[in-house]
Amino acid sequence: MEEKSTLFEYLYRNLREQIMTGYLKYGDPLPSMSQLSENYHVGIRTVREVLAALKREGLIHTEERRTSRVAYQPVDEIQKEDVLRSVLERRTAILEVYKTMELIMPRLFACSIASCGGEKVRLSFQHLKRNSKKGIDLRWKASSMALHSLLDASGNLMFRDIFTSLEICARVPFFLEFRESPAFSASAMAYKDPMWMLEAANSGDLKEMRRCFETMYRAIADDVKQFLEELDAMVPFPVEETDCCYSWSPEIGRNHYYMQITRDLIDKIGVGIYRDGTFLPSEAALADEYKVSVSTIRKAVAMLNKCGFCHTYNVKGTQVTLFNDDATAQCMKNRVLKNDTLLYLSGLQFMAAAVWPAAMLTAESIKKEAEELVDKMEQPWAVPLDLITDAMKEHLPLKPFQMILQEVGGLLHWGYYYSFYSDGSTRSNELNQRCRIALDCLMKGEKQAYARQLSLCYCHVLEVVREYMVQCGLYEAKNLITPQPEQWEEYEIQNIW
Repeated sequence: MEEKSTLFEYLYRNLREQIMTGYLKYGDPLPSMSQLSENYHVGIRTVREVLAALKREGLIHTEERRTSRVAYQPVDEIQKEDVLRSVLERRTAILEVYKTMELIMPRLFACSIASCGGEKVRLSFQHLKRNSKKGIDLRWKASSMALHSLLDASGNLMFRDIFTSLEICARVPFFLEFRESPAFSASAMAYKDPMWMLEAANSGDLKEMRRCFETMYRAIADDVKQFLEELDAMVPFPVEETDCCYSWSPEIGRNHYYMQITRDLIDKIGVGIYRDGTFLPSEAALADEYKVSVSTIRKAVAMLNKCGFCHTYNVKGTQVTLFNDDATAQCMKNRVLKNDTLLYLSGLQFMAAAVWPAAMLTAESIKKEAEELVDKMEQPWAVPLDLITDAMKEHLPLKPFQMILQEVGGLLHWGYYYSFYSDGSTRSNELNQRCRIALDCLMKGEKQAYARQLSLCYCHVLEVVREYMVQCGLYEAKNLITPQPEQWEEYEIQNIW
């Protein structure tokens, strides 16, 4: 198991990308160190080191007791050419990001509004109201801040992060520079006044609100596509496309490395690789497997013991002991595990909303291998919902969407242990039956019903686990409401392009 990046690299790359792409422009203030620490789940020391590195590179200006500001501005023709080349090299990835935003974000906005209630929605959009008549850059930033605030208010720990990662990769500030281009004339006029967002949010009609945002993203994506084609024909230099530039991880910065190993071991216990009553490999063997020190393995094993998954005996080793109610309640007193559980529930809520468009996009491809999936479901330790979602991820035509589902899916693996509760087998059977109903619908050609059933699968798991966690003292879980699949239905997803 390898760490995806250090916390320093994670924050440095993120801020540098925002500056180089114009998301943060010359003179713009950076968030405070405490805000950066909270938003990116890193320590103050890491933030300080990243800011120092950006200053040495000439990208930001810092002063004692003053807000850091962006110092970079592309002024000469070489720099401008570099920006154009960077955008054109990533044109397919950028277009896929806009399409992914069309499919995902309206559902997350709708879910957030349903979670918040009227007063929180009003507070989220109050900054937008003050800036609705100002210049386009300020209007866009105010709109972005309002939507970020709305997603924050939902209580979901990944909605905001997903939106930020997509928005940065979409290169919005770059395209705003060319808003006078004929390619953008229609969408620029239609969405000139951002107050439509508040009106849609206040309407109380989540379907209509979702439709409004889908229409906006679709219109802008079409305009961006047209503009990039025109730009590609205009530039005097050849440009070869690079691989997908989008990246996101729900776990970066949230915990120590030993916790990643802990969750991986929980995953293996959950799927039966390490069964109840059996012994884990020795500490030395695990250290060799994960390419870490024995001390890191000891921390992971200690956490497994604390959570009730295992018990370590002198000389004999560490034996698997399945989860129990007392251990669950104890875990909810641990800050890291409490946050992990909220992140897990956040992932379930996300999947309940996002699996619908993913299912619709891949239905025809998966239909061809539906019988093979049914056979795989009969194998020992098979997790039917995982089998279906893994197949979806393989067939998704949008790499950013694919990556998000991959990351969230990996996060959800460690939640298998919830099936160890006293009614776990009953719950698991119910979930597996829902998965088979979904495949039956698909094989009959009923795509809408298939997508709906998959959404209901994640809704079911979310409700079961949320209810249990609240009983164990995790009262924050109440805020993660169950999305309503009927909000997602009604229409066929249009062709990608």
